[in-house]
Amino acid sequence: MAIVAMKDVTVQYGKNVVIEGLSLEVEKGENLAIVGPSSCGKTTLMRALCGFIKISHGEIVIKDTVVSSPAKRIMVAPENRRIGVVFQDYAVWPHLTVIENIIYPLKKRKVNKLEAKERAYAALAQVKMSDFADRLPSQLSGGQQQRVALARALVSSAELIVLDEPITNLDATLREEMAYEIRNLQKTIGVTVIYITHDQETAMTISDRMVIMDKVGKIRQLGTPEEIWTHPTDRDVYTFLGVSNFLPLVRDREQVRLVSRTEPQTIGNTFFDIPKTFGSNLLLASRPMDIRLSPLSETDVGVVRGVVQRVTYLGNQFDYIVDIGGHEIRVQEDSLEAFRRGVPEEGSVRAVEFLSPSLYEADAQDPRFVF
Repeated sequence: MAIVAMKDVTVQYGKNVVIEGLSLEVEKGENLAIVGPSSCGKTTLMRALCGFIKISHGEIVIKDTVVSSPAKRIMVAPENRRIGVVFQDYAVWPHLTVIENIIYPLKKRKVNKLEAKERAYAALAQVKMSDFADRLPSQLSGGQQQRVALARALVSSAELIVLDEPITNLDATLREEMAYEIRNLQKTIGVTVIYITHDQETAMTISDRMVIMDKVGKIRQLGTPEEIWTHPTDRDVYTFLGVSNFLPLVRDREQVRLVSRTEPQTIGNTFFDIPKTFGSNLLLASRPMDIRLSPLSETDVGVVRGVVQRVTYLGNQFDYIVDIGGHEIRVQEDSLEAFRRGVPEEGSVRAVEFLSPSLYEADAQDPRFVF
């Protein structure tokens, strides 16, 4: 059952169209991450949902109630949409104590003082901040202020919360900790969470489903983190999710060969199901951890060969830059495996095996095919 439905939503300022014809449903009780590059319209979408800005076309429905519709002349005020919101900068009032910050939205809605206090302390307990009720925000760490903002969102709505880049300003360790806490909190109390971020790693950590938006505000893919990582719908989604390598290939009848600036190389021992609609120029896509380097023996014929340009030890893994026919790719290998197999030396030639590659059609003007 959908708690939020956005139907053919368009947002524009004058002639500048930020979002055009976007449709999306959010299921009750799920954690949905909306992910995309900076300036793709993620925050605009959130602001439209919360009622902070008007949409130009389409409609937004929350719990079977239309809250935005230019055609029907409906524009429900933000405070009447009952959405809890946590912003990137927390927006915690510096002159109010923790408990006063949390009670504030209930006070604005004229909730009975005793009930407001009970609900505020219950929300504090949910985010493990009960002992800090009487402190001022200046006496809290960034992570603690984030928890206060989250508690305030919980009292605003026990059903729907929107988080707009809420942990971006935290250090790496605290970001990871807070991501898991948000996930656990959402599962414990059953609130629906819409998480806006450009950080795909955090999105994959906390979400049930992910929406991948492109730089022009279009939805490129919607699915579980596993589905999107394993089966990206196109090359743009593949590129956005983590570090990626692309090697230019040319299909010539039954052979697929590397576009090489040095010596010709046929891509052997790798079988592709090439769609009939693809042209002759292709791109082999691979993740750094899905590439294996092996010593090259005299009997190796038809294997892809690469020159190890750089070796970097990162503790739990080795990071390599490998040149294949004038194209640099990045390879990562678990340290234990590297020590067992032997760490390649810089300048050495290695056989390169792509363990789970994907294949995409290249753009007509792709510079990798031009010499």
